[in-house]
Amino acid sequence: MRSTALRARASLLLAATLLPFSALADAMYLQLKDVGSDVDAAGLAAATVAERTRFGIEEALKTSSTQAILMDAQHEGAPDLTLSAKVTRSGEKYRLTYQLATTHTPVRTKTLAYEFVNPSLSDKGSVAMAQALLAEAQKLEAASAEVPVVAAAEVPVATAGESGSNGDWEGYSQRSDTPAAAGMEQDSTGRELESAEPRRRGRGRTNLDLGLALGFNSPSGIFGGELEYRVVPVLALNLSAGAGAWGFRVGPLARLYPLGESRTSPFLEGGVSFNLGNRSTSTLTIGDESEQFTTEKLFTPVATVAMGLRQAMGPMYLGLRAGWGFRLREDNWRTTDGRDPNVFDDLDIAATQHGGFLCSVTLGVTLF
Repeated sequence: MRSTALRARASLLLAATLLPFSALADAMYLQLKDVGSDVDAAGLAAATVAERTRFGIEEALKTSSTQAILMDAQHEGAPDLTLSAKVTRSGEKYRLTYQLATTHTPVRTKTLAYEFVNPSLSDKGSVAMAQALLAEAQKLEAASAEVPVVAAAEVPVATAGESGSNGDWEGYSQRSDTPAAAGMEQDSTGRELESAEPRRRGRGRTNLDLGLALGFNSPSGIFGGELEYRVVPVLALNLSAGAGAWGFRVGPLARLYPLGESRTSPFLEGGVSFNLGNRSTSTLTIGDESEQFTTEKLFTPVATVAMGLRQAMGPMYLGLRAGWGFRLREDNWRTTDGRDPNVFDDLDIAATQHGGFLCSVTLGVTLF
């Protein structure tokens, strides 16, 4: 009986001694590496992002049930997962993209992207993102024991203030339409993807627009078309052309979008509209006699300035503009027979010259 009791006490003592070590053995080792930043904001420099990420993970671990250890770069041994971070600019917002990756075969990855306006990471935001990172890291570790399935890394959907999100994120949001940062596109086996997921249209993002326009005195004429290429989010080059009262017209324009690529985006534009001219004929009838008078409307450039609004509607958009045209050549016309202008000529020229108030409405589609 005594030896049995001694053996039981020894077993309990050994279990109590090994319990802390067994907990450490089951802990997940996570290492932060490859932190980069493409923006010049001091609050989003690579070193600052790395420091805020470590802070968030350490604070999240204090209240999390996840058993994890954040390894230093000098730590001996290999981590179970690595964490990379990249900061880029997304229009008027900043985008922070994290990627988790397992270090053992098969390599599995998880990408989480966040967008925010302020060029800094708050305490609450850092902790909230760290909590999501730890939850996804635990899922990756659990999935590593399962049969590998080749699938693209998923970006979870959660927006601050919506159902299923953390209301304390202070404007931080995860986006389902956000591709991984450059150099981070990988599938769940660690292989690089041939092409990143295309950006979803409908949020104001565009590279090339094509539209049909109706207007009065506008650079696209009474009716015509517009082709616009977005050089950068705040600047676009526009080519407007159409039929006007002074003949066919075509004009290059530049547009400034102060809000960048947003769903509702006001703009300022300036350019030159080249009116190629045409001929008009009037008939004067007196009794049984009638006489025709032909007037040549000559090539006339017109400088235009305007302001407007571009409203994205899925793959389509609606554009409105209003402004003023300044003729660079006044009364640029002549009669074919050299006669003095009559009252009909004066009325025709006054009504058809391009210049003064202009407005137009455009309905188009975003091609890329």
